[in-house]
Order: sequence, then C-alpha cells, then structure tokens
Amino acid sequence: MTNAKKLRTILEETKYLVLPGVYDCLSAKLAENAGAKAIFLSGGALSMANLGRPDIGFLALSGFLDAIQKINASVRIPLIADADNGFGNAIHAADAAKKYMLAGAAGLQIDDQVLPQVNPSTAKEKLAWENVAHKIRAIRKSTGPDFVIIFRTIANMTDGIDEAIKRINLAAEAGADYAYVEAIKTKEDLVKVSQEASVDLLVNMNESGISSQQSIDFIKSLNFKIGLYPVTSLGVAAKAMNSMFHNLIATESTSGDRNNLYTPAEVFAAMNLSEIVDI
Repeated sequence: MTNAKKLRTILEETKYLVLPGVYDCLSAKLAENAGAKAIFLSGGALSMANLGRPDIGFLALSGFLDAIQKINASVRIPLIADADNGFGNAIHAADAAKKYMLAGAAGLQIDDQVLPQVNPSTAKEKLAWENVAHKIRAIRKSTGPDFVIIFRTIANMTDGIDEAIKRINLAAEAGADYAYVEAIKTKEDLVKVSQEASVDLLVNMNESGISSQQSIDFIKSLNFKIGLYPVTSLGVAAKAMNSMFHNLIATESTSGDRNNLYTPAEVFAAMNLSEIVDI
C-alpha cells in the first residue's frame, strides 16, 4: 500500500484526525511512538529548526525534499508536507508535488499566499484565484487520485471570511481534498466556515488562534475532520531547551533539569534500538 493510500484509509476510518506538526526525524519518531496516525511537516518549524531563520521564504524545495526523505525513512506513519504556494506556477507546483510523492510524502498543503511577502511583519497578499486553481489541478494530475491535497487560504486576512469560504469551496472543485481558512478571528466565523463549506475541513489548532480556545467537543460538533497542530512540537522543544541552556550557563550544572531529561538509554529506546539490534 502506498503512503498516500495508507493516509486515505486513515482519513476514511477516523472521524477527527489529530495531526501533529513535526520538523525532524526525532520529533516525527516521538509523535509516532505516542500514537499519532499521521504527521505534518511544518515549513515554518523546518525553517527555524534547520536554517535558524523565520518562516518568510528562505526554505527552498530542496530543503523540504531532504526533510521528507529522512522523516519518511524513520517512521511508518504517513507524512503530509507543507509546500508553501507550490514553488512557482502550475508547472512548478506539479513538479514539486511529484517530487514530494517520490520522496515519500502522502500528501501536501498548498496555499494562496504571495511569496516573498512585501512586509512579513505587517502584510499578506493573496494570489489571483485562477493561478491557484491551475496549481491544484496540476498537482492532482501529476500525483494521481490517492495523493492528499490540502488547501490553505489567507483570504480571511486580506478580504474577509466570505472570500475565504468562496476560495475553499472553489479549491474542492479544482481537486483539493481538504481545506482550511487561516486566521479565523471569532467563534462565529468558525461556525460560519463549518456551515458554508462544501469541502472537508481542517482546522488550525495553533495555540495562538481562536480555534484552540474552543473545546475539542465543540470543534468536532462542527464537523471538522482534521485538527492541525503545526508548530506545537517546536514551541515545546524551544522553551525547554531555552530554559535548560540558561540554567546550565548560570549554574554550570544540569542538576536542576535532570528530572526533565530523557536518559541516553531512553532516547535509544525511542529510536527502536532493540528492534534494530534484533534484526
């Protein structure tokens, strides 16, 4: 069974899929060990962890492919990978999607944001819809029916909720399997999206957003199919490491952090050392 088919089966059999974001083999393996059925490679987390740069367009296609190949080789669960806006026009998006699939990705997320941003701190700009539609159609043609396409729109940030809903519905017509509206601002808009969408919905559960402030039962009642936690793992790791490094430099010891550490043996166990030795 291909990774894409495996993901399709999981999505069909799971009413609400918790989709953790990962950024390297360690985070992917730990998510798998915890019971995650699928994982998401966040471009933002990958850029910060691998390049030491913010998520404003520094990460190239080659960086994504390298991470996809390594993570796919280290876990047995399907991986969905961020693909920004497709790395160019429809031709480039189709080529990138084909390479994602060959590298082991079961699906990708593509958005309608203009890159690079004019001012990453204050403004976003959306692509013309026809450009986006051509990319989605080209991705579907280059990958086949099983590969999972998730569409993300930023239109709510530029034109409001109605334009965002219009775009996710058009994305379904173009061939997207799932879609979501980025930066939903109110609980009422969350309900509105769920009521007016004609596509299966993902909800971004980023801890700074309105969605994560709602109960999981409420989110499920709105028929969202996937709950995405794109950068949670990076945030947890960064805070823990920051605290440990400050303590280490200040006290010249790790004694205050030892209860929070995996031992080397525990890390080896998480990496399936015993299974590899048996083989």
